[in-house]
Formats: sequence, C-alpha cells, structure tokens
Amino acid sequence: MPPTIERKLRIQFQKSIRHGYVKNACLSPPISSIAAQSAETGEDFIVRVDSKNGSHYWFSDRRVLREQSDGIRELLRYKAVQRVHWMFKDVWKDPRILSETGDLKRKYYDRLEIETPEGLVVLDGLEQAYAPILSFFDWIVP
Repeated sequence: MPPTIERKLRIQFQKSIRHGYVKNACLSPPISSIAAQSAETGEDFIVRVDSKNGSHYWFSDRRVLREQSDGIRELLRYKAVQRVHWMFKDVWKDPRILSETGDLKRKYYDRLEIETPEGLVVLDGLEQAYAPILSFFDWIVP
C-alpha cells in the first residue's frame, strides 16, 4: 500500500527538522483560529511553514493554505499539481532574472513555482523548508 499524503509530508519534514536543517517548520502544529475556521470536515493539518515575509503556509492532508495578516486562502490542492519548479518555471524568460545581476540562487533559493490547471502558484520565503517541500511535490506529481 503506497504512503498517504500525510505520511509523505511527515517523511519529508521529520528528518530535516530533527537534524536542525529546517528551523521554520512545525510538524503537527497548533492550529491558528483562522486556519481552524478554514478547515474542511476531517482535514488534518500536518505541517506549518513560517515564511520569512511573515506569512504561514499550512500543509494539510489535501491542500496548501497561506495565512497572512489580512486572512487565509487556499493556494492549491495536491491533486491539481502538474509540475513543480525550483525558483522559476522559465528562469531565462523571467524579466526579473534578465534584469538582475548577482547570485540568483542566493536571492531566490527558497522559492518554488507550482503548475496547476488554474495557473502558476508561487511559494516564496520558505527558507530551508523549500527542500522538503520540493521533495514532497516531486514525490506526489504523477
């Protein structure tokens, strides 16, 4: 029997958190009141990632939500994920990249772009949590 989404998320984060590589993620997090109000029936929140811009990414057993000072919204459902890209989907076509100088990896290392049928979803400010998130999405993409 293949691992569930919950198990895959836990596998990707447990080792990174335990060894101290990821300091901005929490497994089995206490749920904020706004996340609790947004929860679907039976939804289980598995990981919370605190971004460096002050928002929180909530990874549940079915979707990703982003909580900011002005509220919370669903970013994507796992079943809709088609591809995941580290930093940029089309890095050499992005106008920010074409106009910048310096080390792109240093500036954008913690950014993921995720393709869904509805368009591109950006997760940024992930700090070192980008690595287990990228591995998780690589694992679940058909």
